[in-house]
Amino acid sequence: MYRIAIISDIHGNIYALDAVLKDIKEKGIEFIYCLGDMIGIGPFSNEVLEALFEIDTVQMITGNHEESVLAVINNQPYPESRINVMPHHEWIANRLKKEFVEGLSQLPRQINKTFDGHALQFIHYPMNPSSYNDPISKDPFDQIGMPSVENFSNLKGLENTDLVCFGHDHSHHLFTCNNTTFYNTGSLGYSSKAFARYGIIENDKNGYHIFQQNIPYDLEKHVKGLTISSIPRKEIILRTYS
Repeated sequence: MYRIAIISDIHGNIYALDAVLKDIKEKGIEFIYCLGDMIGIGPFSNEVLEALFEIDTVQMITGNHEESVLAVINNQPYPESRINVMPHHEWIANRLKKEFVEGLSQLPRQINKTFDGHALQFIHYPMNPSSYNDPISKDPFDQIGMPSVENFSNLKGLENTDLVCFGHDHSHHLFTCNNTTFYNTGSLGYSSKAFARYGIIENDKNGYHIFQQNIPYDLEKHVKGLTISSIPRKEIILRTYS
């Protein structure tokens, strides 16, 4: 039997993450898969990464925010579609601790694992194999369209995959197409609701089961920290929390 926690799109919200990590520990769930966008939007990127990197049983992948910030740091091409977000990512890049830059640079874009005969893929957003190695400047996470059976039905390379866990789109999704189930917990840290979302996957003799979790946390404290920060685009970001 296995039990794993799925977290995604923390977006620099340390207060939401702390609440979820406490709940995961209390439930005795040992393994955590983090599906990218740990940083960006919120001002607490270093705090979030410190909390995640110090837990040995957390496996992380990159999302578009990590890869965009790394592009800035490494003077690599930045996505033209997100050029208005570049000052925001520059602000984060200028403040990101060196050890976290190195840590993020070593993370994969996807993880494929088999648990008790069930093949799972962990990825920030589903993509075709032809895009797996595309640089962030080519928007590899934005080529399939919004999460839906129609858009995901043409995905290649998932013929033997039972479950795809993804993020990027901040809403919760759970649907099946072409015998593959797609599960998005919804953003853990970027929502107007005063709870942080994550998922639990466990198996028994009948197969695996998905349990969506909503954990209360101090949203006002996060909004206050965002308000007093100097992070660019905070006026736009604050609208989501209002």
